[in-house]
Amino acid sequence: MNLNDYFDPVELEKPEEYVPSSESTFDRNIKINTPNNSIDEISNYQIALIGVPEDRNSHNKGAALAPNRIRAKLYRLFKVNDKLKITDLGNMKPGNTYNDTFIALRDVLVELISNHVTVVILGGSQDLTYACYTAFAQLNNSINLVTVDSSVDAVNSSSGSYHYLTKILTDRRLFKFINIGHQQYLTDNDCLELLEKSNFESIRLGNIRQKIFLVEPVFRDCNLVSFDIGALRNSDAPARITTSPNGFFADEACQIARYSGMGDTISCFGIFEVNPKFDTNDLTSHVAAHMIWYFIEGFSIRKTESPSSESNDFKVFIISHDDMEHDITFLKSNKTERWWMEVPVVKVGRKIMIACSQEDYQQACNHDIPDLWWKSFRKLN
Repeated sequence: MNLNDYFDPVELEKPEEYVPSSESTFDRNIKINTPNNSIDEISNYQIALIGVPEDRNSHNKGAALAPNRIRAKLYRLFKVNDKLKITDLGNMKPGNTYNDTFIALRDVLVELISNHVTVVILGGSQDLTYACYTAFAQLNNSINLVTVDSSVDAVNSSSGSYHYLTKILTDRRLFKFINIGHQQYLTDNDCLELLEKSNFESIRLGNIRQKIFLVEPVFRDCNLVSFDIGALRNSDAPARITTSPNGFFADEACQIARYSGMGDTISCFGIFEVNPKFDTNDLTSHVAAHMIWYFIEGFSIRKTESPSSESNDFKVFIISHDDMEHDITFLKSNKTERWWMEVPVVKVGRKIMIACSQEDYQQACNHDIPDLWWKSFRKLN
């Protein structure tokens, strides 16, 4: 695949507040696709930024303007890490139709992920998440998806950008789905019941804000993260067609982005629904740029581990319950102090590891089986 056929080079006009970049700024430490410096061998890079200026299937007209506005703010930040190899491929050329863009994005992601490149998407509308999902569907038999959204965008027999999840949730290859940060008064109970029946879940905003560190295990074995900027409160991110006084604070969104970057298996992170037409002094573009910076910082400190009860790198804790056929085995890393638990796959006589928290272990010690274990067990058996 010749990626130059899919992307327009980066051409940013100097903003009014333009300050000449130094050798330490982000734009001076990445490879940028420009008219005089086209895309080279993609396998040379660890991270690729791509803009997707597409909103034709969305009610949020204007989201297609976001990639360049976010990019301009990102370039002015300081570099993350000297050792990271990052490229900005530019903006995808819009297809003649939305479906053309959809197929092009899918094919580009397959190419990048197959070359072990982690992709950061500057959207665009969130329904592009489905194109991302179909790319993983071509590569994996089992997919783990996390969305960050103030509501669960799944309503049966509906279409459009609000309802892209309906097709994903019914796909047999989806193993884990978790939405983070829904607000109860913005979420249809039917959607929550649908998730529960499918052994998926959505974590309420208030529950996360009490202990935001508990979402780290959610990202550890995830493949794809889709972040709707509408999950933030309006005062922190006003560039959206619908407003809400409640939501994540900007610093909380950055922390979530950092956890995403730290995730061992995350290959795609997208920020969607930023609409510059409604922004105030480019505040939301600043926030999105900061989130991308924190994702990359998280990526720079990834510690990939292969938990095993036979490894000296892990402590093993076995919890027995009188009313359970199976013991619950927990593993704690001696290096990172992260936790996993074993979930048996009865029909094939093996076990898989699920990322969890110390709170899950403590819950099991109190003879209360963690919901995460039950949901995983039901999905596997």
